Amino acid sequence: MNFKSLAPTHIHAIGAVIAIATLAICGYSIFTSWESRQSGIESSQIRLTQVSEELSVAQQERGRLTNQISNLRSIVEEDKDVIVPRSINELAVEVVALAEQYKLELDQFEPKSEQTKDGKVFHPIVIRLSAPYSALTEWLDQVHEFMPDIHVMSISIRSSGADQSVVSSDIQLNWYKPTSE
Repeated sequence: MNFKSLAPTHIHAIGAVIAIATLAICGYSIFTSWESRQSGIESSQIRLTQVSEELSVAQQERGRLTNQISNLRSIVEEDKDVIVPRSINELAVEVVALAEQYKLELDQFEPKSEQTKDGKVFHPIVIRLSAPYSALTEWLDQVHEFMPDIHVMSISIRSSGADQSVVSSDIQLNWYKPTSE
Protein backbone atom coordinates (compact mmCIF):
# COMPACT_ATOMS: atom_id res chain seq x y z
CA MET A 1 0.00 0.00 0.00
CA ASN A 2 1.21 3.44 -0.87
CA PHE A 3 1.17 5.82 2.11
CA LYS A 4 2.71 8.72 0.22
CA SER A 5 -0.73 9.83 -1.05
CA LEU A 6 -1.88 10.45 2.57
CA ALA A 7 0.61 13.12 3.57
CA PRO A 8 0.24 14.56 7.13
CA THR A 9 -0.02 18.07 5.76
CA HIS A 10 -2.94 17.23 3.59
CA ILE A 11 -6.36 17.55 5.37
CA HIS A 12 -9.29 15.75 3.99
CA ALA A 13 -12.17 18.26 3.48
CA ILE A 14 -14.98 15.82 4.13
CA GLY A 15 -13.40 14.69 7.39
CA ALA A 16 -13.02 18.29 8.54
CA VAL A 17 -16.70 18.99 7.81
CA ILE A 18 -17.72 15.86 9.72
CA ALA A 19 -15.51 16.82 12.67
CA ILE A 20 -16.89 20.39 12.78
CA ALA A 21 -20.49 19.11 12.47
CA THR A 22 -19.89 16.60 15.28
CA LEU A 23 -18.38 19.36 17.42
CA ALA A 24 -21.37 21.65 16.70
CA ILE A 25 -23.89 18.90 17.55
CA CYS A 26 -22.06 18.09 20.78
CA GLY A 27 -21.91 21.78 21.69
CA TYR A 28 -25.63 22.24 20.97
CA SER A 29 -26.47 19.11 22.95
CA ILE A 30 -24.43 20.30 25.94
CA PHE A 31 -26.01 23.77 25.75
CA THR A 32 -29.61 22.45 25.59
CA SER A 33 -28.88 20.05 28.45
CA TRP A 34 -27.50 22.91 30.56
CA GLU A 35 -30.44 25.17 29.62
CA SER A 36 -32.90 22.42 30.57
CA ARG A 37 -31.24 21.97 33.95
CA GLN A 38 -31.32 25.76 34.54
CA SER A 39 -35.03 25.82 33.71
CA GLY A 40 -35.62 22.93 36.13
CA ILE A 41 -33.68 24.76 38.85
CA GLU A 42 -35.71 27.96 38.32
CA SER A 43 -38.95 25.96 38.38
CA SER A 44 -37.86 24.26 41.61
CA GLN A 45 -36.97 27.61 43.17
CA ILE A 46 -40.40 29.03 42.30
CA ARG A 47 -42.13 25.94 43.75
CA LEU A 48 -39.97 26.18 46.89
CA THR A 49 -41.06 29.80 47.35
CA GLN A 50 -44.74 28.83 46.93
CA VAL A 51 -44.47 25.95 49.38
CA SER A 52 -42.64 28.19 51.88
CA GLU A 53 -45.45 30.76 51.68
CA GLU A 54 -48.08 28.04 52.13
CA LEU A 55 -46.16 26.74 55.14
CA SER A 56 -46.04 30.22 56.65
CA VAL A 57 -49.83 30.62 56.24
CA ALA A 58 -50.39 27.17 57.72
CA GLN A 59 -48.16 28.01 60.69
CA GLN A 60 -50.08 31.24 61.31
CA GLU A 61 -53.38 29.35 61.15
CA ARG A 62 -51.97 26.73 63.50
CA GLY A 63 -50.98 29.50 65.92
CA ARG A 64 -54.46 31.01 65.75
CA LEU A 65 -56.09 27.63 66.36
CA THR A 66 -53.68 26.89 69.21
CA ASN A 67 -54.71 30.19 70.83
CA GLN A 68 -58.38 29.29 70.47
CA ILE A 69 -57.76 25.91 72.07
CA SER A 70 -55.85 27.59 74.87
CA ASN A 71 -58.70 30.06 75.42
CA LEU A 72 -61.25 27.26 75.54
CA ARG A 73 -59.09 25.27 77.96
CA SER A 74 -58.73 28.31 80.22
CA ILE A 75 -62.52 28.70 80.23
CA VAL A 76 -62.92 25.08 81.27
CA GLU A 77 -60.10 25.25 83.84
CA GLU A 78 -61.46 28.43 85.37
CA ASP A 79 -64.80 26.65 85.71
CA LYS A 80 -66.61 29.24 83.66
CA ASP A 81 -69.90 28.23 82.22
CA VAL A 82 -69.69 28.04 78.47
CA ILE A 83 -73.12 28.73 77.06
CA VAL A 84 -74.17 25.94 74.70
CA PRO A 85 -77.74 26.51 73.57
CA ARG A 86 -79.37 23.56 71.79
CA SER A 87 -81.97 25.57 69.84
CA ILE A 88 -82.30 28.99 68.26
CA ASN A 89 -84.78 29.95 70.98
CA GLU A 90 -82.32 29.08 73.75
CA LEU A 91 -79.67 31.08 71.91
CA ALA A 92 -81.98 34.10 71.65
CA VAL A 93 -82.63 33.96 75.41
CA GLU A 94 -78.90 33.78 76.19
CA VAL A 95 -77.97 36.61 73.78
CA VAL A 96 -80.76 38.86 75.11
CA ALA A 97 -79.76 38.12 78.73
CA LEU A 98 -76.13 38.96 77.95
CA ALA A 99 -77.21 42.15 76.15
CA GLU A 100 -79.29 43.20 79.17
CA GLN A 101 -76.33 42.52 81.46
CA TYR A 102 -74.28 45.08 79.46
CA LYS A 103 -77.24 47.48 79.15
CA LEU A 104 -77.48 47.18 75.40
CA GLU A 105 -80.67 48.20 73.70
CA LEU A 106 -81.44 45.23 71.48
CA ASP A 107 -83.66 46.45 68.63
CA GLN A 108 -83.60 43.31 66.50
CA PHE A 109 -82.71 39.63 66.84
CA GLU A 110 -83.58 37.94 63.58
CA PRO A 111 -82.50 34.38 62.88
CA LYS A 112 -82.37 33.45 59.20
CA SER A 113 -82.97 30.05 57.64
CA GLU A 114 -80.65 27.24 58.62
CA GLN A 115 -77.78 26.75 56.16
CA THR A 116 -75.08 24.15 55.58
CA LYS A 117 -71.53 24.82 54.43
CA ASP A 118 -68.70 22.29 54.39
CA GLY A 119 -70.90 19.86 56.30
CA LYS A 120 -71.51 22.32 59.15
CA VAL A 121 -75.05 23.47 59.98
CA PHE A 122 -75.48 27.10 61.05
CA HIS A 123 -78.05 29.83 61.45
CA PRO A 124 -77.22 33.32 60.21
CA ILE A 125 -78.54 35.88 62.70
CA VAL A 126 -78.98 39.62 62.25
CA ILE A 127 -78.77 41.73 65.39
CA ARG A 128 -79.37 45.47 65.61
CA LEU A 129 -78.56 47.23 68.85
CA SER A 130 -77.66 50.56 70.43
CA ALA A 131 -75.23 51.07 73.29
CA PRO A 132 -72.15 52.94 74.38
CA TYR A 133 -69.20 51.76 72.29
CA SER A 134 -67.35 50.36 75.32
CA ALA A 135 -70.40 48.30 76.35
CA LEU A 136 -70.73 46.96 72.81
CA THR A 137 -67.09 45.83 72.70
CA GLU A 138 -67.34 44.24 76.17
CA TRP A 139 -70.51 42.41 75.09
CA LEU A 140 -68.79 41.13 71.92
CA ASP A 141 -65.85 39.93 74.06
CA GLN A 142 -68.27 38.02 76.29
CA VAL A 143 -70.10 36.50 73.31
CA HIS A 144 -66.74 35.38 71.93
CA GLU A 145 -65.60 33.97 75.28
CA PHE A 146 -68.76 32.24 76.48
CA MET A 147 -70.39 31.32 73.17
CA PRO A 148 -67.59 29.79 71.08
CA ASP A 149 -70.08 28.44 68.55
CA ILE A 150 -71.03 31.98 67.46
CA HIS A 151 -68.87 33.71 64.86
CA VAL A 152 -69.16 37.40 63.97
CA MET A 153 -69.34 37.60 60.19
CA SER A 154 -69.75 41.36 59.85
CA ILE A 155 -70.35 44.39 62.00
CA SER A 156 -71.42 47.89 61.08
CA ILE A 157 -71.12 50.64 63.70
CA ARG A 158 -72.62 54.13 63.39
CA SER A 159 -72.75 57.00 65.84
CA SER A 160 -75.61 59.45 66.04
CA GLY A 161 -74.86 63.14 65.67
CA ALA A 162 -76.43 64.13 68.99
CA ASP A 163 -74.81 61.65 71.38
CA GLN A 164 -71.60 60.24 69.96
CA SER A 165 -70.96 58.04 72.97
CA VAL A 166 -73.89 55.83 71.92
CA VAL A 167 -73.47 53.83 68.74
CA SER A 168 -75.91 51.84 66.64
CA SER A 169 -74.70 48.56 65.29
CA ASP A 170 -75.83 45.95 62.79
CA ILE A 171 -74.15 42.63 63.43
CA GLN A 172 -74.26 39.51 61.25
CA LEU A 173 -73.55 36.35 63.27
CA ASN A 174 -73.39 32.71 62.35
CA TRP A 175 -74.45 30.30 65.10
CA TYR A 176 -73.06 26.84 64.45
CA LYS A 177 -75.54 24.38 65.84
CA PRO A 178 -74.19 21.74 68.19
CA THR A 179 -74.00 18.30 66.67
CA SER A 180 -76.35 15.65 67.97
CA GLU A 181 -74.71 13.48 70.57
